Amino acid sequence: MTAKRLLIGFALLLCAALAWLFLAFFERYTEEKDRGWGAEARRNPFLAAEHYLAEVGLEPRQAENISVLNMLPADATLFIASSSQIYNPQRVEELLQWVESGGHAIVVARTEGFDFDKGRSEERDWLLEALGVSMIEGHEEFHFEHPLQPLIGEDAELNPEQSPGEALREYNRKIDEGLVEDKAESEAEKPRNPDVEPENLVTLPTASGAEIQLHFDASHLLYHEGIDDSSAEGAPLFFAKVWREDEAAPFMQFGRGTGVITLLTDSTIWQSHRIGHFDHAYFLQLLAGSGDFVFLTRPRFESLGFLARKYAAEFFISGLLALFGWLLLRARRFGPLQPPPETVRRSLLEHISACGHYYWRDDQCERLLRGQREALLRRLGAAGASAAARQKLCKKLSAETNLSEHSIIACLWGKPAISEESFTEQMRTLQRIEAVL
Repeated sequence: MTAKRLLIGFALLLCAALAWLFLAFFERYTEEKDRGWGAEARRNPFLAAEHYLAEVGLEPRQAENISVLNMLPADATLFIASSSQIYNPQRVEELLQWVESGGHAIVVARTEGFDFDKGRSEERDWLLEALGVSMIEGHEEFHFEHPLQPLIGEDAELNPEQSPGEALREYNRKIDEGLVEDKAESEAEKPRNPDVEPENLVTLPTASGAEIQLHFDASHLLYHEGIDDSSAEGAPLFFAKVWREDEAAPFMQFGRGTGVITLLTDSTIWQSHRIGHFDHAYFLQLLAGSGDFVFLTRPRFESLGFLARKYAAEFFISGLLALFGWLLLRARRFGPLQPPPETVRRSLLEHISACGHYYWRDDQCERLLRGQREALLRRLGAAGASAAARQKLCKKLSAETNLSEHSIIACLWGKPAISEESFTEQMRTLQRIEAVL
């Protein structure tokens, strides 16, 4: 047995031993890391609500504008994220007619641009006017949990206006400086609901006899005279106050025909960062009914960078196909290359010479000479002249043109030219005769 075979055998045994050690001591494990919301969740704040409704057996979908009413069945539920999308009386009438036929509309009253001093917003809210509802100022302070609060602990001070990335960087800086304790490593279970005083919650009864708790933003409240007088025209069927001494409510329902309009001032209870608090998700399920659920949210236009990343593959593929087609077009050629066309115009003499050569090759010179001769004889009045008259005319023309009588007779009554030189000579003679007339 040679040394080479011993080395090969030793190498194989070593590989087998390493493989056995790897399989004996290798342990597979998985680790989940929270990287924050994805691109779709950032674009659609109601994505969690859509997934929840899909889990309970409904079919939620998105709509672009209020014209979707023309295609909705009577048992559907339409969620309108802002009453500003009902932008004229005609749209209000369409919505009310659809509700009267059995539809359920959940409308969030517009609060942007509302001036409490003037008691109105910058633009008219046609739906609130049709329902006889007005907006009044509610509670001054409203606080809900920051999305990172369950991760880093209740004691951490976070600004709700900060983005999750900015808040996390600020918190990590404080940990590095030893200003706060890292709560993310604690194994204690964090509460699902934020720390809210019970008096700031809205408690609603359900058909099963249980109660649900909701946490509304009560900075804007809805008022209808039916809150104080239930016999008032168009009074709400149901409303819920935050505090008993409040004059208005953040949530109320109106009956129209066989349908219902749910009006509220806070849509964030169903957005992704708050739908898991208290009974917000179950409240949405109760309002949804059993038909289709359509989200009519504010239109969001994608940025140029997002569109470029989304359609980059299609853009480059179409560009390559266009380049390939252009190369095929430029590469196609049949027969020898033609000389490039002349860009300089030829002179008048060259044009006349070219025309003369064409007529000569086409046997048209005899016809040209005969026509010129007949026109000249008509002017001389000798088209059908006798021999004596021709002789007399030739003497007269010879004296005036200094041409011989023989050349004049041959030009006017002789045979047509058969060569280029004779043709040119006869035409020149005819022109000299015509010049003395």
